[in-house]
Amino acid sequence: MKPSETSLPRWDLRQGLAQKVLLRFFRIAVATAFNLIILLLLFGLGIEIARSLWELAPTLIGAAPGWSFRDLVGRTLSLVVLLELLRAFVEYFQFDRIRLHVLLEAAAAFVLRELMLSLFDEKISGINVLIWSVAVVVLVLGRTIALFSPPLPGASPKQLLSGAQRKEPDAAPSPPA
Repeated sequence: MKPSETSLPRWDLRQGLAQKVLLRFFRIAVATAFNLIILLLLFGLGIEIARSLWELAPTLIGAAPGWSFRDLVGRTLSLVVLLELLRAFVEYFQFDRIRLHVLLEAAAAFVLRELMLSLFDEKISGINVLIWSVAVVVLVLGRTIALFSPPLPGASPKQLLSGAQRKEPDAAPSPPA
């Protein structure tokens, strides 16, 4: 007995439904993971600020030996890197895509932090300073290029991922003459 021709469209409908359900589950899982990461970053940022103030307070009133300048710079730059990462995650939700220039800013902040801490520790040679400086220049150039190369206008990230083309509205039929 031949299967009826209507069984194939039903199968496509079920497959489409399963794909929609899986895609919805995927989006919920990604949103949950990013929300959890943002909460953890906020929690870590709050702890780092509180810990820095707690350890800095005795130094300010003169009851304890002072922090070294390197410790103060290290803590401050660590907070800047955490803030840049937090901004990258928040902008993902705001624009529903990963913005390259924001990630490059976070990477540049991290590289500058490591370079400055190495300089304060005096554990860096001339060639290493050159290498770190080239890394900063490459990151800044990449960020600049990312700013001047925005995504395609009118295309949402979901359309770009699925390969769907934007449909133009059909022309209105002309009235009969």
